[in-house]
Amino acid sequence: MRTLLFSILLLFFTQVAEAQITVTSITLNGNLKTQNDIILRELSFEENKSYSNEDLTKKIEESKANLINLKLFNFVEINKNENKDTVQITVDVIERWYIWPYPIFEISERNFNTWWKEFAANNYSDFSRLNYGLFFNWENFRGRNELLKLKIRKGFKEHYLLAYEVPYFNKNKTIGINTNLGFFQRKKTHYATDNNSLQYFESDNFNSIDYDLNTEIVYRNNIHQKHKIKFTYLKSTVSDSITILNPNYLGNSDTTAELFNIRYVLEHEKRDYSIYPLHGYALSFEIKKYFSSDVHHFELLTKSEKHIEPFNRFYIGSSFKTKYSTKGNQPYFMQKALGYGDYVRGYEYYVVDGQRYWLSKTAIKYALIEKTYFEIPYVKMKQFKKSHYALYLGVFSDLGYVLNEQPKNTLNNSLLWGKGIALDYVTYYDKLLRIEYSINRLGEKAVFLHFSSPF
Repeated sequence: MRTLLFSILLLFFTQVAEAQITVTSITLNGNLKTQNDIILRELSFEENKSYSNEDLTKKIEESKANLINLKLFNFVEINKNENKDTVQITVDVIERWYIWPYPIFEISERNFNTWWKEFAANNYSDFSRLNYGLFFNWENFRGRNELLKLKIRKGFKEHYLLAYEVPYFNKNKTIGINTNLGFFQRKKTHYATDNNSLQYFESDNFNSIDYDLNTEIVYRNNIHQKHKIKFTYLKSTVSDSITILNPNYLGNSDTTAELFNIRYVLEHEKRDYSIYPLHGYALSFEIKKYFSSDVHHFELLTKSEKHIEPFNRFYIGSSFKTKYSTKGNQPYFMQKALGYGDYVRGYEYYVVDGQRYWLSKTAIKYALIEKTYFEIPYVKMKQFKKSHYALYLGVFSDLGYVLNEQPKNTLNNSLLWGKGIALDYVTYYDKLLRIEYSINRLGEKAVFLHFSSPF
């Protein structure tokens, strides 16, 4: 009996072991600008290696998501041609347009909703809070997924930027470097927060000037994980009027401050589409240390994000983000919490400052129109000819809490809750439009417009 059982088990495992398929070739098509190494680096499978059919199918889907998240291609298709125990794989891509010299005409506010509210309050006639200029953005520079940026922005908030990003420069394609040099000038500077709103000092001349230099070393030890070490130098100068209005604006009563910080970041990315994910998860961890005569505290930031499809065309997404900082002198301009890049939906008109906070976001949505492909008539350039769109209807609920050791506003040290419904439109070139109807804990109801992912 034992012999028979052993023989059956041996036969079973032998069949499983033999159910392998070898990748004999990988053919790339459509990458007229992008070098082969950039694409091959993102593939989870390799030539002359064997996989089970199930494992290879998963790796193909994973590789497709990796290539999409490079943001170099509008469309990616990976097909396999099987022949008994071998398979030939073809990767077809449609490249994007990479050189973007375009004019700048933008609002000078935290978001579109705050600008529109103030614009309406001035009878739709105040165009002073606008910026204009030129932004030259060369993506996939030299076909190596490098990024070159040059920005010249005039107007209410001037910004000059030169940036260069290199994904890797070593033989193993694991170490990259990013660097940028920026210069800001503002005629309108927020110097304090009162009644959960930013208070501005406005003048005919520029009243705040910032110089910043950033250098970042990136180590990508595998397809899904990155380690970053970033060095930042910031020199900030403000007018006497601002330090009189808020002596703690720069952490002391001086009009000039120099800050240096170093940070370490760990990122683990396994989402299907980082701009508007429907499946997968992402994790990040960041620790930052400041060095100056007055500022020398630590900051710790974490974020987790998860997206699933429990039923066909139904999706659930959630994220949880925290910021913790040690005690110590913190200038006002460094105490940004919610209402800037992060916010609880329904509180777009408010800002909440503090040294620590947490933010939870949850959304349940249904695909009214799943991802649909179409060709644009009369357009001959392949970078623009083929497009796609999708439409999602959902409900959401956000929770947040900001701890401020010296609370000065009613939203500090209290639970923030916002809920509502959203209609999301997603199309190619990472364009996203969200229309949301939100209700917050204060009982306020409003419609908000956004152009980025809520997570």
